Amino acid sequence: MTNQFCKAIIEDAVSIGIPKPDQENLLDLFEYAMKSISSTLIREAIFDTTDFATAQQREVRGFQLVMNRSSASSRIWKGVFSRGEQNLAVIGSLE
Repeated sequence: MTNQFCKAIIEDAVSIGIPKPDQENLLDLFEYAMKSISSTLIREAIFDTTDFATAQQREVRGFQLVMNRSSASSRIWKGVFSRGEQNLAVIGSLE
């Protein structure tokens, strides 16, 4: 079963040193990653935004994204983007 058509909701996001336009682009990547891996048993995943096709166009390459959830059946994901002194902590869910 796929979650690609579920609605992604950003519950909370806290940013340090990331401009607002970049935050929006990173949140889009978070939603995409959340939908992509939520139908698996994965509890933790690590991505480099350089691996996302749209990261170069959106100028958000070089961030590392660490995502986790408390259990395989949980629909709530926590994620942290980091690049040097820049950080964005995100909590999201799927409906």
